[in-house]
Amino acid sequence: MEPRWKELISLPVYPWGRSLFGGAWADVAAFCRREELDGVELYTGYEDVDPSDIPPDLVRSVHLPFHSGWLEMMGQEQEERRNREKGVGPERTGNGKITGSEGDVRFEPPFFACSTHHDFIAALCLQLERAALLQAEYAVYHLGYYHTAEMFTRTYAMNDQEVLERAAAFLNDLVSAFPGNEPPVRLQFENLWYPGLTYTDPDAILAFMGMLEFSNYGFVLDTGHLMNLITTSDAETDCIVAVCCCIKSLPAEVLSQIDVVHLHWSGSHSLRQERLRRGLPNGFTTMQRHDQEAIAFQHAILTDQHRPLSLPEARTMLELTSPAVVVHECIPKTLDDLKGFLAMQRGALKQV
Repeated sequence: MEPRWKELISLPVYPWGRSLFGGAWADVAAFCRREELDGVELYTGYEDVDPSDIPPDLVRSVHLPFHSGWLEMMGQEQEERRNREKGVGPERTGNGKITGSEGDVRFEPPFFACSTHHDFIAALCLQLERAALLQAEYAVYHLGYYHTAEMFTRTYAMNDQEVLERAAAFLNDLVSAFPGNEPPVRLQFENLWYPGLTYTDPDAILAFMGMLEFSNYGFVLDTGHLMNLITTSDAETDCIVAVCCCIKSLPAEVLSQIDVVHLHWSGSHSLRQERLRRGLPNGFTTMQRHDQEAIAFQHAILTDQHRPLSLPEARTMLELTSPAVVVHECIPKTLDDLKGFLAMQRGALKQV
């Protein structure tokens, strides 16, 4: 049976992402035709992308940038607004000063592209408009929050419900800038392995859906991200079984909203346990926030392994979710890496 879903690959917007294919957008499009792919999900930063340089129908979706301090910046702006309403203290704008668990924190460039909630909202609005110009069918947004030390300790100050409540307020603010309070392209919310959208608290997801003041949205199931949270084994078969059990526990209202699957796997249980045993890196608590984030990012890369699925049981994850789009989410170093990833994962998905 032919797949019922479109098949995409993920691609960074930067020139080094295209260099694997030859360097030009046309080279990427030619590769997709040869591999019978429907296009790419473009992983963007804050830069502009000229639609005239890109072949039609190549960019099917856009992955929006994520700011690890989004919740803190939003909280700071709300506090400043309340103080202004009370006539307390001078208005502070643009300084990016955030009060976090370790005192005052500055989200400074160049590590952080945005320093305030207002700036981040404006940047996301611009990227959504650019996604519409690219005629993308949807835009992906990571829905989670962690404070830097929590990436290593996995002991979180907030749970899924608390993060999702704040995320709903953030997203309502984001889309309020657009006509009809709807985003110009469909927003697809992606799960992570820290609090927010994790698929392990269905009640929190249902409450979140009820708080949204717009309707043009759906969910992404990232299979590797879910494995990074719930698995207790490094074996591929055990990782697949864990994801399938989680999917089966979702209510129909949530399951029907999963439009996209980011398909890959991570056998990260042993690594996560070793990180917990070792605790925080030396000197971590005295570092500046951007240095903490850089170390946390490196740990996240090791955790999120993006391996190709090889077992035929992998197809069950798609049968249970019935997505419209499957993104083969590979992080290749060479074109042969990407070809090998696609060949293995597609082979696993074939019905026998």
